[in-house]
Amino acid sequence: MHELSVTEGILNAALDEAQKCGAAKIIQIKLVMGELSGIVPECVQEYFDLLSEDTAAHGARLDFTVLPAMLCCRECGNKFRMEHMSLRCPECLSGRVNIIQGKEFYLESLEIES
Repeated sequence: MHELSVTEGILNAALDEAQKCGAAKIIQIKLVMGELSGIVPECVQEYFDLLSEDTAAHGARLDFTVLPAMLCCRECGNKFRMEHMSLRCPECLSGRVNIIQGKEFYLESLEIES
């Protein structure tokens, strides 16, 4: 259900930016999300379609770029992609790792029509 508040934030940010640019319509919104963000793109799209009615964003395409989960081992410094939800370093097998990518969710860019 947190997708509703996230989608409201995206829509408001997009509308604010479009207004600053004097845009009549938002054509596309590019979003970046990490695979560990917990965001479900289909839910965001559904909420967006509902919330954007009667706004300059109505009918805009949402384009999602998904970033893989990347970890860094605190023991050996190895940077690696998380596979099969494993939090073990494939080099030294340590479980002492930091997530360095994969929890992001942000609006990257807008395509607008003046």
